[in-house]
Amino acid sequence: MNIVQELRRLNLPRNGYVVVGSGVLNALGIRDSNDIDLIVSQKIYDKLEEAGWQHDNWSDQIVLKKDVFDIGTNWYGLQVTQLLENAQYVDDIPYLSLDDVYEWKRRLGREKDFVDLEPIDSYRISL
Repeated sequence: MNIVQELRRLNLPRNGYVVVGSGVLNALGIRDSNDIDLIVSQKIYDKLEEAGWQHDNWSDQIVLKKDVFDIGTNWYGLQVTQLLENAQYVDDIPYLSLDDVYEWKRRLGREKDFVDLEPIDSYRISL
């Protein structure tokens, strides 16, 4: 999936969103992803909701869903402005940093998360 191309379709303001979840793994070529998880400002969320995006459950919150996108307003209590402070930019797109994704996956401890840890470690070693 080409995250940059998909995000361009949304035409979001530069400092209004952060790609979270495994998006950075896709951006760095570690592995492909099937969807794009975004944290956006409340203003953007409200506009998408008004545009008819559907509600869905995502972890502990209600999110908006359309096509490949799952969109919420916080990531484990952190708002978009807080996430942007430590964001990792790839192709001018802000992502939850690889280090933060690694720690998040390690803490969650789900099978699908553990599968990602070794490729992340291999990527780090290759730098």
